[in-house]
Amino acid sequence: MPLTPLGTVRKAAFPLRVPNRENRPCASACPVVRWIFKQDGTAYCLPVTEATKDIIKTDAEAVHPEAAVAPGYLANHAARVFNRLVDGRLREHGLTLSLIGPLLLLSWKGPMLQRDLVRHSAVKQPAMVALLDKLEGAGMITRLASAADKRAATVDLTDRGRDAAAIGRAALLEMNAKAVSGFAPQETALVVDLLARVIANLESPTGT
Repeated sequence: MPLTPLGTVRKAAFPLRVPNRENRPCASACPVVRWIFKQDGTAYCLPVTEATKDIIKTDAEAVHPEAAVAPGYLANHAARVFNRLVDGRLREHGLTLSLIGPLLLLSWKGPMLQRDLVRHSAVKQPAMVALLDKLEGAGMITRLASAADKRAATVDLTDRGRDAAAIGRAALLEMNAKAVSGFAPQETALVVDLLARVIANLESPTGT
């Protein structure tokens, strides 16, 4: 059974009453209807029958209609896809997305106290210690007792760590470019501005 085009997600009216193949509205009392939203923004109404249930089961692009137009869902989905692609690229070099975090921070700011690495990242102290243990074991960082505070350790990159940081930076730049492929410069700037505003709204104590 062919899918019935509805139009774009932005124009879709919810919850039901969508045009079917003969341009008549689907009855709101349809026993079971599956909404499928494609990556090009086209929405489809697919009645569930014996002939279509396998299509629905295997359609990886099916998204709940409310999620399809929810900024939070879309931003989260984009982040998960982005992280998966970056991680895949890094694993070709024996690295992971979590490992390059401290490396990139050290590459940017230079030698840092371990506690400052925690303060400048989203990683908690126990997890950071575990990451630094792995990086030190791989020969990518050194940890030396601080001259100012014998209880603190200064973390610095080795040559191998600097090379790994460069690989991580290249992977991130590559996937960021992929994310806005086909965008005009002003469109990319607008996306960045809107995402920054979304973050500011969510981090605001009042949510406004």
